[in-house]
Amino acid sequence: MSFFGFRKWPTPVAKPLWPFITAGFVTYYFVNKLQDMAVKSEKYKNDPRNPYAEQIAKEAHH
Repeated sequence: MSFFGFRKWPTPVAKPLWPFITAGFVTYYFVNKLQDMAVKSEKYKNDPRNPYAEQIAKEAHH
């Protein structure tokens, strides 16, 4: 008998979704690394629109 539509045993949520959660973390990590490399590339390092230009300049002087 179900009580308010709930089963006796709960439906698993994390177990069937672990590949998608893992893929999400891996994708986030590699997109972050790619963005970091692109922002610090020679083409965009001195671009005034680069929000990290000051930070990159400080790192280059050390």
